[in-house]
Amino acid sequence: MSDSAHPFGRKARALAVIDPVSCTGCGYCAMFCIMNCIPQREDGFYEVDPELCIGCRSCKVNCPFDAVTILPPKQEV
Repeated sequence: MSDSAHPFGRKARALAVIDPVSCTGCGYCAMFCIMNCIPQREDGFYEVDPELCIGCRSCKVNCPFDAVTILPPKQEV
């Protein structure tokens, strides 16, 4: 399937993931997310939307509980 917005394929990008065990629900990750891709779940904790995340690391840098991990870039299809 061809993507007219990315005729040569998408670039590989990093992805943020929030560890639900380490997350306290403080909201700093969402507050500093430049893509607004970290919504609060019904249980009060946060989760990254992988479709919107650009891997900028702002959430990781601002998490006081080290609950955010940045996964290495991989080629998107």
